[in-house]
Amino acid sequence: MKLATDLTVSGLTIRTPAGVLLVEDASFEAAHGELVLLIGPSGSGKTSIINALCGLIGERDSAWQVAGLIQFGDRQIDLAKTRSDLCGLVFQGNALFDDLSAGENLRIAADHSPQSRAGYDPTPVLSLLSDIHPDKTVAACSGGQKQRIAIARTLVADHPVLVLDEPNSGLDIKSSRRLASLIKKICTERSMPVIIAAHHVDDLLPLADKVLLVDSTTRSIIRVTPDMLAIEAELMRLDVGTGGRPATSANADRWRKHIRRGSSAKWFGRYFAEYFWVLCASPYMLAYVGLGGIILGFVSIWFGFNYHAFGGYLKSILHDETLAGIGFVQTTIAVPLVASILVVARNSAVISADLGNRQLSSQFRAMGNLNIPGLGYLVASIIAANTLSLLLLTVAALATASWSAFQTWYFFFPDQPFEFWQENYFRRLIESGPSLLIEIGWAACKIVLSSILGSAAAIIIGLRPKTSVVSINNAIAEAIVIGVSMALLAHAFFAILQFWR
Repeated sequence: MKLATDLTVSGLTIRTPAGVLLVEDASFEAAHGELVLLIGPSGSGKTSIINALCGLIGERDSAWQVAGLIQFGDRQIDLAKTRSDLCGLVFQGNALFDDLSAGENLRIAADHSPQSRAGYDPTPVLSLLSDIHPDKTVAACSGGQKQRIAIARTLVADHPVLVLDEPNSGLDIKSSRRLASLIKKICTERSMPVIIAAHHVDDLLPLADKVLLVDSTTRSIIRVTPDMLAIEAELMRLDVGTGGRPATSANADRWRKHIRRGSSAKWFGRYFAEYFWVLCASPYMLAYVGLGGIILGFVSIWFGFNYHAFGGYLKSILHDETLAGIGFVQTTIAVPLVASILVVARNSAVISADLGNRQLSSQFRAMGNLNIPGLGYLVASIIAANTLSLLLLTVAALATASWSAFQTWYFFFPDQPFEFWQENYFRRLIESGPSLLIEIGWAACKIVLSSILGSAAAIIIGLRPKTSVVSINNAIAEAIVIGVSMALLAHAFFAILQFWR
């Protein structure tokens, strides 16, 4: 049994990375067995306060400025120097591990709990889980069940103070009241301080021992009467920003242009530009493809001359033919293939992740409700942007591969002029004359078909129903494998047609 101990917080000061001072020199207490509600207007800093108490901001995030002392029994923690490990947090949204079952979510917490929990009484935890089978998946649990699993998992971790962030968010009245009773029971039976940050307190208030208000005007934490009318009066008193105030003329003008009816055609361009940047024009993507071209150019020349079948004396005699062969294979087959593999793999992951997230967060349903042709905008934008991206990036890869090939060749033959390399490296293409356009056409067919097939696979996989982040991750892996496979098949098909004689 734990020793009943009070929690005392003094001198708490929190400044956000943007320089906003949320609280300054604030103090409060939470006695053992006491249920404390932490309330305040949106943006007042409730979540930041509980994150500081739970060690989730401060020492590991230098952008935040946190100071203050936490006293608990014989322990004292200086938040300016040390990350707090006193409080276990039940996150808003639960933050359950979707890839683990309900039982495994608790087991992983138990396996990493303090060694001192040998005498731990599991009864309060088991009472939360009486209607949930340990093998049940997180996705199959109801909202109330997920909330109780999250609370049980935090209790198993055996922190001396329990903190909950919006625990009744998204629950119906019956579930919310039942949850409030369970929290109060845990608070009393374990004789531990429990702090709940909440917006909706109607169902929690009858069981609260203390109500603390984050005062956004004085940046302090004050105690208020646990009465709904008194709490509403305090909240109305606070300066909560522009909410509830008449809009200023300048601000109204800024918003008016956003709600005025305009042409819907521009939105395809908006989505196309967004996807083109992500799939092609971002610096990371350009560097990624450029590096692939550089490596391919180096490898083709290095191994082409170092391990030439004739070697030795014939190496110099067959120099021009070797260079011409390498140049032709690299520009017509190797670079388009490698560029397709690199781009399709990466972009299939991006497309699948983006659409999967939109599916999981119900964005497509929202678009349908707002009469927005979301699928039309997104699918057309993705296919167009991805195809154009692969064409342009293949050209970029050809440029970097040719540059790298020349640098490697010049390393072997420093006495040869640039004109010799230029004349022979591109000789097969130049000699093809009018058929050069045909060669370019074959390469373009490979690229376009690779892009269309890869995009289609990623779109279909991304649009499938998603139940969790894990399902999005699985879809990403599937999209990469299928997309690259489609690209390989496209190149093999057109290569056979191209060189069929």
